[in-house]
Amino acid sequence: MSEIKICQKCNAKNPASNSFCEQCGAKLPEAGAEKSPKANLSAPSKSPKPSAANDPKDKKSPVATAFEAAPPAGLTLNFSWLQLAYLGLILLTLFTRFDHLGAKPHHHDESMHAFYSFQLFKDGDYEYNPMMHGPFQFHGNALMYYLFGVSDATSRYLAASFGVLTVVLAMLMGPFLGRAGAFLATLLIVASPSFMYFDRFCREDAYMVGATFAMIVFLFRYLRSRQPLDFWIATLGFTVAFCTKESIFLTIAVVGTYLFIRLLPWFDVLVAGGLTLIGLMAQLVLPKEDPIHLYVLFLLAGSAFLYTAFRLFMSWKTLDKNSAPNNLWSAILGLEFEALKWELLAFGLWWVVAVATLRLSFLQSVGNSAVFDLLLLLSYLALFFRFGWLWLKNTAAALSGAFTLFMLVFTLLFTTFFTVGSAQADFGARIHTLVFDIYNGAFGGLQYWWDQHDVHRGDEPWYYYLIQLPANEMVSFFFSAVALLYYGFFNRKNTPLFLGYWYLGSLALFSWAGEKMPWLIVHPLLPSLLLTAYFIGDLWGAKPALQIWRGARVAAFLLFGVLLSYSLHSAVLLSFYHEANPVEPLVYVQSGDDCKEVVNWIDKISYGETGGKDIGLTIEDKCSWPFAWFLRDYQRRGHPPTITAADNPIILTATESDAQAYPILSKAGYVNRKYKLRVWWVPSWFKKGYPSTDMNSDLFFDWLFRNFIPNPFESPRTDMVDWNDLKNWILYREVWSDMGSYNMRMWVEPHLAAKYGFTETTRSDVPADYPLPDPTPDPTKHRHTKPDDQ
Repeated sequence: MSEIKICQKCNAKNPASNSFCEQCGAKLPEAGAEKSPKANLSAPSKSPKPSAANDPKDKKSPVATAFEAAPPAGLTLNFSWLQLAYLGLILLTLFTRFDHLGAKPHHHDESMHAFYSFQLFKDGDYEYNPMMHGPFQFHGNALMYYLFGVSDATSRYLAASFGVLTVVLAMLMGPFLGRAGAFLATLLIVASPSFMYFDRFCREDAYMVGATFAMIVFLFRYLRSRQPLDFWIATLGFTVAFCTKESIFLTIAVVGTYLFIRLLPWFDVLVAGGLTLIGLMAQLVLPKEDPIHLYVLFLLAGSAFLYTAFRLFMSWKTLDKNSAPNNLWSAILGLEFEALKWELLAFGLWWVVAVATLRLSFLQSVGNSAVFDLLLLLSYLALFFRFGWLWLKNTAAALSGAFTLFMLVFTLLFTTFFTVGSAQADFGARIHTLVFDIYNGAFGGLQYWWDQHDVHRGDEPWYYYLIQLPANEMVSFFFSAVALLYYGFFNRKNTPLFLGYWYLGSLALFSWAGEKMPWLIVHPLLPSLLLTAYFIGDLWGAKPALQIWRGARVAAFLLFGVLLSYSLHSAVLLSFYHEANPVEPLVYVQSGDDCKEVVNWIDKISYGETGGKDIGLTIEDKCSWPFAWFLRDYQRRGHPPTITAADNPIILTATESDAQAYPILSKAGYVNRKYKLRVWWVPSWFKKGYPSTDMNSDLFFDWLFRNFIPNPFESPRTDMVDWNDLKNWILYREVWSDMGSYNMRMWVEPHLAAKYGFTETTRSDVPADYPLPDPTPDPTKHRHTKPDDQ
């Protein structure tokens, strides 16, 4: 039997290699210490022999020691039931994230990400554009193409890989969630409909969540271990998230404010929080069209941040490692900021100069100077090498290594490995492009998406996620709400309080953000799942004395099992059967299955006529996505904004352009079929056939107390959704309101249409209002009299 360690706090058995208990997270005794505790108490104490890592005389860099292998141990094949269960979950994750990845037609956004990643892979052509988020996904997808080839499936390999990473990271949460909590967190992520679906989706949210989770997990580990390697991995997680999507600023706002609350006295927290709250309240009072409302918010929120930074700095100056008031302060002091004070000051000043010369109009003439750009770039590189040198010298290794890793990954990705601007003939222009892309990577995304805040893409209400979460993630939505009440009022513990703050803070900020989309649900969902797992794990280890609490505990387990089973059922249904069917709320403006049929027709005609993909195609700009990706190998392909001539054998147009394109192509004899390019379902308060109106408080309560809460004085509203509609959707995915579609036509030359059987058909399921039918004559009007009636 292999050696074990017994936790002196909860008596749980742990592997001998563990330093902390998997159940409660307490420090474990050294190997052999638990075997004879009485002897240890009576034996004279001896100073432990310093290890190589802690020996002050040892000058070996932790860059080397962190990766040294452990002493060889005898091979053992002993597996616990928990390890076998984890193995089963890993295999299930691999299957559900990678199986049939190419079956679903690419969503509009997916096709853009896949296509521009393909351009980077094929031609090395890429430059950061904040509208399409960060560069990591494009470089990562290009790597997938290099390793596995270019296909619909491989364009989603990176997302699926990060889905597996997220599951593995949950397995590492044992010291913080407990053994049962970590297993349940893993299970919940594997079975989550939202995670399963978006882990199979070529969008940045899968990478974003995986990287953010890595940052959180390894920061937790660093707080316990103080090992630089944990801090470096946390930094890589943050860096990948920063280079993936601008929503990292929202996550940092949540985590950062939690740290401020833990680090500062309550007076300072109230001052900073009050300033921020006044700024937010001012947004409700000041007119949106007046730019002053943004300046007021920036002024007050900026003042709150500067006040917080000043108070943290003053506290840091007065504390040392031995007088740290808590573990968090001890970890911060252990980073040794004082050893890098001049380098950190220079790093901050570099960004001040860069922002001033590249952003402020009265200084932009300086930033456009080739000599100044070169000096700015060289000083940036000098700072990078300085941090790297300090890292190798073991000077504040955790912090200097973190800055080196961040600057390395950040700079390579946002400059596309220093190739941005290489096509320009002028050397000064190339250097300026490099410097500008470094600045743009740090601030351009935040500026762009802040400007988009008032655009409100999707036009979703503020309570959007409060509907999406229970509709797709009932198990975590319900139990995390119970956990918030339990840990907030009855059993205050640090880990669940942090998870609850992370959950509510993310939910609030993503609900406040102007753009609310289904894929963003995974950001507040992750802490909700972790909080649920912690709570159910606590219940599992609890031994209530009263019969009523024992009964409640059993009822909670039964409800958890039922909701988890339904979650897994919904996940499989969504990801493998309804992946392009908008009856699922997470399927949002999805490219219809018709797109595959269009591609099949084009391939059939092209191979029949040219023996390959050489037929001429005209694709109206409104139909470019996803067909620019699907038809990427057709070199004779154009994307004009409008159709002005019948110039190619096959032409794709949007039905909204029928008024212009239809007369031109029908006159040329082209045969067309209508298809659904994109499909959607927006759940309405009203049923099919009834006009929708805006929701207000009076209508909401009228609907609630007539259709969902029994009211003996009022009959149910037959025009609005009721319990029966919800039941039919939950069980059979039958929708109660109308679905929508954006439609297109495929036009084929008459002789090719006849040759390949592409005949004109009328599809009643694809609405189109052109060509308009002739009006039916009214016999009561325009009566024509015969000559003999006169």
